[in-house]
Amino acid sequence: MSSKHVFQATEGLVSRSLRGSMTLNHALALDTTNKVVYVREPSQHTQVAVISGGGAGHEPAHAGYTGRGMLSASVSGEIFASPSANQILAAIACAITGGDPTATPSKDVLVIINNYTGDRLNFGLAIEKAHILWPKTRIESVVVADDVSLLGTPSAVGPRGLAGNILVCKILGAYAEKGNNLFTVKTIGDAVVNNMFSIGVGLEHCHVPGRKKAEIKSAEGLIAEMVELLVCYGHHGGGDSTGGERRDEYAVFVNNLGGMLQLEMGAILDETLTQFEGKSVHHVRCYQSLFMTSLNSPGFSITILNISRAERTIYAENGLVIDIVKLLDAPTDVTSWPGSRSWSSEKPTNSEINVEAIVQPNGGRTVDWTAIDTSPFAVLRGIRSACRRVQSLIDELTEYDEVLGDGDCGDTFYKGAEALLKFCDEIEPNIKSIDLIKLVKEIGKCAEQSMGGTMGALFAIFFTAWCDALYTQPESSISLSSSINQAMETLFKYTPARQNDRTAIDALAPFAIALNAAKPLSDAAKAAREGAESTRAMKPRLGRAVYVVSGEESGTLPPDPGAWGVAAIVEGFCAGFQSRP
Repeated sequence: MSSKHVFQATEGLVSRSLRGSMTLNHALALDTTNKVVYVREPSQHTQVAVISGGGAGHEPAHAGYTGRGMLSASVSGEIFASPSANQILAAIACAITGGDPTATPSKDVLVIINNYTGDRLNFGLAIEKAHILWPKTRIESVVVADDVSLLGTPSAVGPRGLAGNILVCKILGAYAEKGNNLFTVKTIGDAVVNNMFSIGVGLEHCHVPGRKKAEIKSAEGLIAEMVELLVCYGHHGGGDSTGGERRDEYAVFVNNLGGMLQLEMGAILDETLTQFEGKSVHHVRCYQSLFMTSLNSPGFSITILNISRAERTIYAENGLVIDIVKLLDAPTDVTSWPGSRSWSSEKPTNSEINVEAIVQPNGGRTVDWTAIDTSPFAVLRGIRSACRRVQSLIDELTEYDEVLGDGDCGDTFYKGAEALLKFCDEIEPNIKSIDLIKLVKEIGKCAEQSMGGTMGALFAIFFTAWCDALYTQPESSISLSSSINQAMETLFKYTPARQNDRTAIDALAPFAIALNAAKPLSDAAKAAREGAESTRAMKPRLGRAVYVVSGEESGTLPPDPGAWGVAAIVEGFCAGFQSRP
């Protein structure tokens, strides 16, 4: 046995941890396969199910905050890995049906997402899938981006989501428990996240040879630096003209990242509150515990929520009078929030949700090939040609990606093409019976399951949104160009990437714009190629490349591999589609 860990391997550890957590609250059930913990019998009077989740390793988040009065369901990925879209979809299903996939959904859904690329994309993909499965269920999201430590660094991604997530879960869960509707729950969520600020510090992580360790200041000096930055944003909103007022009321939230002594944490809280009082930050509620950890990291974070300004914002914009303190104080069944809870006499249960078995809505609507005046055989030729074209570029894509990325772009595209070619072989004998909507859906599924990572999520969201757009168009006027344009608009909801950011969007967006302008497919393919070529001169604004490229170097870079791959796919499809059988 290791001197530091009881379990010698991480395999199966997340599921076992969830089972253990569930036994602490008999009102919960567990979908082991999808790592979803959910309320077995949701309150009948509520209109909105609130869900959240993320990678494991941050316990007690989020299973410890699942129960009446907070989250209706939570979902966990593996350690430090975002849960997959299908896992998140299972969480949505559990939240709106109480774990019964045959039940008719009776609630809307509010999803709380931490601002990390993987979480944004996978939760976004799950939401788009849910729109197709349950078209009458309204789904909104609130993105938590409370980290102020990097706000001075230009980035299209924006601040990270830190422990303030748990405050958002408590406030919105309590408000939803009162039976309020989705619009007002989201309204409060947006106001809270816009007036909540966090900063964290790690005392130890790793030591790179040849580098000196940063000197840690005294406890008082360290906390003073953190408090100064938080007060700047807490009073003034980081430059928000609405500002704060000297007697604004605040909630202070001090989080142990997992490796700090509770003896020290009490002293940290004391010093934090003392310094806040010196800055005229009047706290009406304070909390200190292991709320959202990072395994056993020796460190802590401080979060402040300007309660008064959030309430003023809500009233000014929507005329709602909200008492956030009462929502923080509201009772809840969850095990990890410091407050009172009830106890069910029933034993906890396991219940599996088979996402693939959920019945499709809209009466199984189809779009016949004659409606778009297209031959399915020509489409199949185009898909195969696109796959072969991008597979031929595996070495080129890998070489480009090794300059600024992880070097896996070529392999990612190759795997996606391989899976799609296999799918084409399977459907070819019955291609006439497979309509456009099903084909688009299956392409997205291939991308999600075979490519993985950011690129797989981007493609999966795009094709899932395209499928949804086709579902909702009038049968008498199916338009490929407008549905593709709708898919791009949906994709932009979940990624900050835009044209000129040096990403795959620089090829995909020009392609969609050209089609929407009623230009022929060959012109759209040309636009995608020109967009990919233009990335050679672009300075990266997203991803790892942002931190390793100077302005002087950007003009000598290879093209973005994602954009290059997209251009190859479009050109390959165009060539195959227009070729003779």
